[in-house]
Parts: sequence; structure tokens; C-alpha cells
Amino acid sequence: MNIRLSIGANLGRRAATLREAIRRLAGLSGTRLLAASSFYETAPWGKTDQPPFLNGAVELETTLAPEALLHETQAIEQTLGRVRHEHWGARTIDIDLVYAGNIHRNTPELRLPHPYLLERAFVLEPLREIEPGLILEGRPIADWCEKNAGQGVKKSDELADPWPLQSIACISADRGLGKDGRLLFHIPEDMAFFKQQTKTEGSVVIMGRKTWESLGKKPLAGRTNVVMSGSIEAPLPEGGRAAIAAGGVVGSTGRTNGTPHLKHVSNLSQLSVLLEQLHRERPHRPFWLIGGGTLYHQLLPYTRRILLTEVAATPPADTFFPPLDGFACIKKSPAKTPGVTFAEYLRK
Repeated sequence: MNIRLSIGANLGRRAATLREAIRRLAGLSGTRLLAASSFYETAPWGKTDQPPFLNGAVELETTLAPEALLHETQAIEQTLGRVRHEHWGARTIDIDLVYAGNIHRNTPELRLPHPYLLERAFVLEPLREIEPGLILEGRPIADWCEKNAGQGVKKSDELADPWPLQSIACISADRGLGKDGRLLFHIPEDMAFFKQQTKTEGSVVIMGRKTWESLGKKPLAGRTNVVMSGSIEAPLPEGGRAAIAAGGVVGSTGRTNGTPHLKHVSNLSQLSVLLEQLHRERPHRPFWLIGGGTLYHQLLPYTRRILLTEVAATPPADTFFPPLDGFACIKKSPAKTPGVTFAEYLRK
């Protein structure tokens, strides 16, 4: 069954909640994410004395029956903090099943198509983005969008991708990354590849404290550097610690300036807020995870693409790249260096 869902939120960190909802929907048993729209800022509908909503659309391919999928979406809502106080009221997250082709339901529990599908621009506009050729009740979805054009729906600049991250690493044949705080390999061709991939316009590199220290506590030039760590024990340049703690930026001289250079976050929630901010400043910028092992493991659920330099050797290691379950290798090419291969993996 292919089914379209509408998601929305108007409380809390709306974009982060919607991204997490999409990620959880994609992870349901027997289910595959086919498409997810951008997010749209919309005025409240039905009960208007509440904050504006952020809305999106999702298309799933699933073996679940509509009723079973409904129960799963309700469980996701509850996990993400949904409390049902009043009909059409404010909510942390709302997930509605809205359309499943020729599959219909008309029960107290579920109605398909959704009874308000053709009246809600905040459902129709995101749905048109992911399926512009969709026909509803004999008319193109574009016609229904035009009919409801006066409802004040506009595309948001919020980060919508449920997997906004990319990882890049050099690993041994058994996925080893390093030992005793040092990388296993120092291959010039790999280093050139790393620079080529991560030093593009607007690039952001995200690292843990040990990786930051391995760089000599110097930000990588030409990139926004983000250090994710509960504490940075090593001294930063003069004035740097206060600027980072305040959310400012630090230049290589230690003076705050207009060039994004170094930022610090303490946890995943702060990282998410920062990435949303950076995305709004410059959409489509790449976010790279560059180490170390703990960060690769922790952020794998939010990673879409992985570039690995694979070395056919197994030196002793105490830090490893996570297993690539849920990813498929789409490309491998031999390097000029013997025993080295460049590989690209994408989330299935």
C-alpha cells in the first residue's frame, strides 16, 4: 500500500519534531519512505487562537494495514509528546493518514480519504510538492491547491530532511578508525579526498572533542567547524571560550568575526538547533561528520550518506566505525594507493 500522510506541529521545536516523526515513520516495520516534502508555515485551521503550524507531507510504502499504521502513528505522536487536550487545538505533533489511492475506510476510528483533504491548503500544498501529478476526485491536485489558495500557506526555510548528515572516514578492513586517540592511517590520497569533499561552499564539519584535539585545536580552514562535547578541556584561543558559550563564532586568531569558523554544542538537541540555524542562513549546505567513533555511532540514525576510504589492512584498533546496517553501497572505485578503495553508501 502506498499512503500519504500529513504531519504538523505548532508547539515546541516544530521542525525538529517533524523531522523526528518522519524518521520514525520510515523506520516502521515493513515500511519504506518514498518521499517527504519541505515544511510549510500555515495559519491555524478550525481553532484560530493558537500559534501557526509547520506542516509537511509524507508518502510511505507499507505492508501495514491502514488501521495498523494508524496505531503506529499514534504511538509516534505519544512518544514525541502529543497530548490531546481539545479538538483542533495546539499540539506538539499531529500525524494524519490522508490518502491511499483506491483504499477507503469509513469507521469511527479511521476515514480514508481524510474528510478534510480537499479543504486544507496545508495538506494539499506539501502533497502537491511530493506528487504533482496526483488526481483527487477526478481533478489534478493543482486545481485543489488553487481553490484553497487564500489560506495563507507558504514554504518555510526550516530544515526538513530527516537525515541531514553525511559521514566521511578512513577505515580498516574490520572498520577500525583509530587507536589510543590516533588515526590508523595517514594516506595523502585520502587526505586530499577528505579536503575535496568537505571544503565546498558552505560546508559544515562536525566533530567530537577528541577529533578536535587531534586537529591541534585548530579549526579546519574554509569550513564551519562544530565541536560536539559536554566539555572542552583544552584551552581555546583567547576570548574563544566565552564566544562559543554565547553561541558566537571564533576566528583562527581567537577574535569573533564575521566568518563562521568554530562553534560548540553540548548535546544532540543543541546540535539540531545549530544545524537549523545554519540551514536557514544558507540552504543546501552540506553537514559532514568527521569523527570520532562515538559521534559516528550516535548520529548514524540521522545520516543519509557515508563516504569511506576503505583500507585492506587490519592494524590493532580500539575505535570502530558503526556497522552499515540500513545502508547500501552504490559506488566503489580503487584509489591510486595500493589496497585503498573509495566507497559511497546511501541509506536504503
